[in-house]
Amino acid sequence: MKGKETRKCTRCDLNRQAKFFTGTRGRICLTCQKKARRKSSHESRVTAVYGLESGEYGALLAKQGGKCAICGGTRAKNLDVDHCHKTGLIRGLLCARCNRQLLARGLRDNPQIARNAADYLENPPCPRLLGERWYRGNDR
Repeated sequence: MKGKETRKCTRCDLNRQAKFFTGTRGRICLTCQKKARRKSSHESRVTAVYGLESGEYGALLAKQGGKCAICGGTRAKNLDVDHCHKTGLIRGLLCARCNRQLLARGLRDNPQIARNAADYLENPPCPRLLGERWYRGNDR
């Protein structure tokens, strides 16, 4: 019985079955290609919509310790870029829960979260860490 053909991905260094590569000469597995596409797509959207240049999202995320600026939680997905809907000023990065529910619908009955949210709104991290950046969308 013949074993399945495997190749080594040049990006992740994993030995993968040939079906995980495009074409007979592919050197990067489909998983790594998908990750690169996702990162590139996110970066171009952040630049187009929020005006954060290449690498600024990552710098802001690193300066926030990789965590939401309000609840301190980490997420598997990218954090949301929060902005003021009146002025367009980019305030910082928040988890989806804080950005979409906490600031919009309530504070989850936690006084510390409310204090963190008030501090965040009065002293947002983005202008302090990267300088002022402005939202480029149409919802103002």
